[in-house]
Amino acid sequence: MNYTNIQEAFLKEHETVPRKELTELFNAEFGTQRTHKAIKGKCKALGLKTGRNGCFQKGQTPPNKGTKGVCKANKTSFKKGNTPHNAKKVGSIVLHKDKDGYTYMRIKVAEPNSWQMLHACIWEHKHGKIPEGFCVIFKDRNTFNTSLNNLMLVSRSELSRLNKKYSSIDTSLREVALQVVKLQHEVIKKGKR
Repeated sequence: MNYTNIQEAFLKEHETVPRKELTELFNAEFGTQRTHKAIKGKCKALGLKTGRNGCFQKGQTPPNKGTKGVCKANKTSFKKGNTPHNAKKVGSIVLHKDKDGYTYMRIKVAEPNSWQMLHACIWEHKHGKIPEGFCVIFKDRNTFNTSLNNLMLVSRSELSRLNKKYSSIDTSLREVALQVVKLQHEVIKKGKR
């Protein structure tokens, strides 16, 4: 849309007027049907400023003057003992994506916010606490198949070798590969002695 020199001069003369009001004034003055967006765009093209910079003007009082701290409690603030509407109960299962993009199931084991991987919780319920340096993995690599017969306890070093040497092995042979890794681990330990 083209603007005449007179229209541009009008915009420059009223540059500090808020853009919605300026649009109404402009259309009333020149009998046009320009939109708020069009006037705003033309003002920007002409480099016109509204006069507001986001700072308090001299003599202007900030709305929170005299209050201690930035924020006070209001009707939507949590009160002591109040539970948010989206809080999960103990035993709730949710999906959790780790930093590598794998999705696992987590279960809430205690209040207020104690969570554990579901497969580890199932293993511990049957076999006791997972020893330090060990982890529970899935035989078929399906992180949603948390049945006990699909879970294996392996050491971190065995898992490292399993992932390094046998990452592309068929899932039905994964247990055999783990036994091979365990055997190699024992041979290495005996060699060091």
